[in-house]
Amino acid sequence: MRTLVILLLLCPVLIFAQGERKAKLYYNEAVEAYNAKEMDNAIMYYSQAIKENPAYTKAFYNRGNILLSLKKYDKALTDFIKVTELEGQNAKAHRNIGYIYLQNKKYKKALVSLDEAISIDPTFAKAYLNRASVQMKMDNHTAAIADYNEVVKNDPKSYSAYFNRAYCYMKTKDYAAASADYTQCIQLNPRKLKSFLYRGKANVQAKKYEDAIRDFSKILAKDESNVEAIYYRGYSKAKVDDMAGANQDYARVLALDPTHKSALSKKPNCSFALGNYAEAIEDYTNLLNVKKDDAAIYVNRGICQLKLDDVNAAHADFEKAIELKSDYPEAYFNRANTNLKLKNNDAACEDMRTAGKLGLEKAFKHIRSICG
Repeated sequence: MRTLVILLLLCPVLIFAQGERKAKLYYNEAVEAYNAKEMDNAIMYYSQAIKENPAYTKAFYNRGNILLSLKKYDKALTDFIKVTELEGQNAKAHRNIGYIYLQNKKYKKALVSLDEAISIDPTFAKAYLNRASVQMKMDNHTAAIADYNEVVKNDPKSYSAYFNRAYCYMKTKDYAAASADYTQCIQLNPRKLKSFLYRGKANVQAKKYEDAIRDFSKILAKDESNVEAIYYRGYSKAKVDDMAGANQDYARVLALDPTHKSALSKKPNCSFALGNYAEAIEDYTNLLNVKKDDAAIYVNRGICQLKLDDVNAAHADFEKAIELKSDYPEAYFNRANTNLKLKNNDAACEDMRTAGKLGLEKAFKHIRSICG
């Protein structure tokens, strides 16, 4: 009888030990399947291990990682939550939960999990990196910068940390700091041209146009069709009064992308500044194809028409501008000039008076000289 009692007491222990052994065997099979990149089999074996040992933390964690890599976020989340229930101080599991919430755009929940991961392991670079991403999504750029500071402290070769911190500095208008971070990115990986592009943009914002031109030129030496680099180099050249260079770059942009609105808007002004009025007329006409109701474009094209003594074409442009914007003083002023050339003196005086009433002071001087 006594022997029977002992056997009955030992039976659960023996069953549990047998379950643990089977769980370990399944776990090892899962590891081998994972190493062979047989993910479905790995998931199956981890599931068998968990069935044999429902408290098998490593099996839950590893299965969660595979599901995460397959972007099966809901199932992965369930596994990582189970890990934290079994082992509350598992920083990696809390970080993965935060990452999943980030991917699912549940930013407040993501912060809670990432805060927990960092409280467990204050040197956890990936957790800081993910929390910074959450802060960026929530437009908390100063908080994001603080997290990226921790990332580079613990991982000084993190390209993404420098690159994203630079973006945050741009948002907070600290262009010098942004430029310094993009420089760090270039030192870490000189082949990534986007670092030169964004450093160039930071230099544009800081009004360091010569530095910006050098950055964009470095990109174009390796990628001559990079529309963004060509456009911003042209913009920077215009800022240092290299109108010929700017005009050439804007023309290159439009050859590659005829609908590039910024280049379409900037190029006519360069052509005008260079005295290329026929080219400017063509440029303004191209711009009108995408901005048909912009009165200022008609006025500018009309002025170019006048420069080439095409009075009737100029008059038509000023009339169109007034049709689009009846309170546009410059349009009346310039139409007055075309009316004078067309010997319509009364109409010219009326236009000058209207321009003056609308606030264009120089119109009154012209009234005194041409209308008496």
